Amino acid sequence: MGNKVPGYRVLTGTYAEIWVDGELIAEAKKVELKVTYNREDVQLGLDVDSKVTGQAGEWTMTLNKVYSRYEEVRQSINKGVDKRLQIITKLADPDAVGHQIERYSTSNCWVNDLPVVSYERGALVEMEASGGFTPSDMVNLDRIK
Repeated sequence: MGNKVPGYRVLTGTYAEIWVDGELIAEAKKVELKVTYNREDVQLGLDVDSKVTGQAGEWTMTLNKVYSRYEEVRQSINKGVDKRLQIITKLADPDAVGHQIERYSTSNCWVNDLPVVSYERGALVEMEASGGFTPSDMVNLDRIK
């Protein structure tokens, strides 16, 4: 195929799955895990280059409200216990090259933002939780090559 990629090879989130602490989150609508790199400028002669000096992970997850998810996390934090989660993501689009899948396992995930009540008359109820993780605890289990 050369440098041209046919449209049907572009992956779609329709075939994504998300597990938190080993439990499939069937009502998940969207998930994002990203790593941000801290950089410092390094001057070499007249050129200014940069060097990575740290990294931080962030996650967000949007759910259709079906269950009272993560109430145990809220209760745990109320008791002074900083509960950590494991998030596993899987993308298995049947049109992926060679029917390959992409999976990540991310441990040491913490919660920064946990909406408890957010209702709007005439609208579907969603919740968006967010938090962080240590990037070195993110492992690529399978990748699409």
